[in-house]
Amino acid sequence: MDRAEQLHFQRLPAEAQVEALWRLALSGLTVEQVAAQTGWSADKIRRTISPEPAPAVAPWKVARRSRQEIRP
Repeated sequence: MDRAEQLHFQRLPAEAQVEALWRLALSGLTVEQVAAQTGWSADKIRRTISPEPAPAVAPWKVARRSRQEIRP
């Protein structure tokens, strides 16, 4: 991408940016190549398309919390 295309990408809504990043990644480009095309850092791209997983919560803890909320 040239500079004008990088600016266009950076002005897209967040959802459209993520979709574009996925399309570029699935096209076979490396993260570094996607970074060069978008103007983003490779680290930012990695965080965007592979965010930190949410902490796991055991199902029985969720059920226990909902039962405690029901009690007066």
